[in-house]
Amino acid sequence: MKKVWINPGCISCGTCEFIAPEVFQVTDISHVKKDADLQANAEKIKQAVASCPVSVIACQE
Repeated sequence: MKKVWINPGCISCGTCEFIAPEVFQVTDISHVKKDADLQANAEKIKQAVASCPVSVIACQE
């Protein structure tokens, strides 16, 4: 996993943080943690991308 980002439109539902708390943090909107190990959490990231109800999480493998 090379890159993960959140596009505009996050509704702060917390789904991504529930699935991958090592990668995502939800405050006013979802954020990707700066020190997140994307490689180690690649499967969880893919699950978060697929589970986002507004489809704003994107990743580059």
